[in-house]
Amino acid sequence: MAPSRGYLTLATGRPAFLEMAVDMALSLREHTDLPVAIACDAGLTEAAKNRYAAVFDRVTTIPERFLGGRTRKFGVAEATPFEETVFVDADCVVLKPLDELFTALDGCDLAFLGAQLTEAEDHNHHGFSTRWLMKRFGLESYLKTNSGIFCFRREPAVEVMEAFRACYVEEARPALRGSLLLGRWLGDEIAIGIVGGRLGLCSLPFPDTMYWPQEFDTIDLANPSKPLLHFVWPPSHELLEALLDGMRERRAKAGIGGSAEEHWRAEARSLERMKRRRRLLERIGWW
Repeated sequence: MAPSRGYLTLATGRPAFLEMAVDMALSLREHTDLPVAIACDAGLTEAAKNRYAAVFDRVTTIPERFLGGRTRKFGVAEATPFEETVFVDADCVVLKPLDELFTALDGCDLAFLGAQLTEAEDHNHHGFSTRWLMKRFGLESYLKTNSGIFCFRREPAVEVMEAFRACYVEEARPALRGSLLLGRWLGDEIAIGIVGGRLGLCSLPFPDTMYWPQEFDTIDLANPSKPLLHFVWPPSHELLEALLDGMRERRAKAGIGGSAEEHWRAEARSLERMKRRRRLLERIGWW
């Protein structure tokens, strides 16, 4: 029998994150017939089940041990109801079909958006030199990734994501927390990069899945060139308003109440501050 397949997103903490996940899921449903599930903490699980049963086919709960620090995403392998899963972050809007990503699992158990780098290729990853990270953690390669989208097989991914969690808690955070004073960001992707390098994890074979910051000025919602818009960079005022219009229309069409509009606006303002801070750090040579 063919394995069960579906999409999974994540919402923990504030109710606004659940509302963002609803907007993402409604945009995703325009481009797939596969089921869409959400993994929540205990505080949001009942709200997702009671208010948004028409949006999510399944609601599951993230195990408690993943809810500290930047490790929440590492719990999705245990939380997914599918044998094969494409994970999509809640702060995304899906513009075109993503189902083709499942073919990445034909040759590996986990596949991430990004690339394996060697010391010959020195990239900036959240303010860290990838070459320096490789030397610091004794790596022959480093998986530079954006964790807004990835795919995995449930059973083997459970062990790997436990390794991500252990790396973040026991290695990356203790060793690198002082770097936060230099404006660097110590998130889940650093642990994924370290463990991904050690294990030689796969990259998605579709490098153009997501819009990158330098491409945000080129986004045309009427004719998108890529399937995923991840809020990793501040959108222009016009783009943000068009995205919000689409979210309102999808909710109305689905008969879904609630709104994440103010949170999306707050997210855009936060990204604008991040952009200014990064430009400053670049000018003084810290980024």
